[in-house]
Amino acid sequence: MTKNNLFEGPWLITSDLDGTLLDHHDYSHAPVDRLLLQLEQRQVPVILNSSKTFAEMLELRRQLHNEHPFIVENGSAIFIPANYFPAQPETARKRNNFWLIETGLPREQLRAFLRADATEYGAPYLSFSAATCEEIVAATGLTEQQALAAQNRDYSEPLLWLGTREEKRSFTTRAAAAGLSTLQGGRFLHLLGPTDKGAATLALLDCYRKYRHTDYRLIAAGDSPNDLDMLKLADIAVIIRAPHRPPPQLAASDKRRVIISDAIGPAGWREVVGQLFS
Repeated sequence: MTKNNLFEGPWLITSDLDGTLLDHHDYSHAPVDRLLLQLEQRQVPVILNSSKTFAEMLELRRQLHNEHPFIVENGSAIFIPANYFPAQPETARKRNNFWLIETGLPREQLRAFLRADATEYGAPYLSFSAATCEEIVAATGLTEQQALAAQNRDYSEPLLWLGTREEKRSFTTRAAAAGLSTLQGGRFLHLLGPTDKGAATLALLDCYRKYRHTDYRLIAAGDSPNDLDMLKLADIAVIIRAPHRPPPQLAASDKRRVIISDAIGPAGWREVVGQLFS
């Protein structure tokens, strides 16, 4: 892979986790550990952007030695380490050691919609809020401790769909009519407010450009359709190949280069991003 003018930086990388930076089955990040260290040494921030919760992301950032801002629950909130920028963004509020920008809706509003909808149409799904820890472990392969962290959500409700495709289409139509969003991830249908990974990425990118006075360009990496809103914003969209489904479709353009990995999961992330920065 050769460099050209398209690769002039400086760069930010925003990345999905499950199936992208983490292995889809055992959640290993070993293939990318050395590359992440190299990117840190080159001062290329890697922004974690996932359906995962605040608690889950804190632990993953610790494992990955990542101290940059991160985006949780499919774009529902942005957490920026306090004093990361010279000034606190106007739209942010302080939460513990972070500046928090909320782009989604509180989980209770989503649960209220689900209760009302289930009364009329039934509930052909297992929701995280109604699931036991054991059921989440069985559905995800997480440990019990990880499952408890995944269940502690603030802005979204994952649904393990058990009904038909037609029931799912009807449900997503009703959610949209109520002003809510649905995103199909690798395992779950996520119900959330009127936001997505792309909207949150754009808000954070604006913070970088404003407070660091630098015209950062964006590399985005993901493996599933719920990453497309983020991938569409990128100067270089990196689509990571998954083991059991075709890559999401995204066309290249004059402003966007699209690269699909040959390898799967974090090995694919290392393959493409490593070549870009070689």
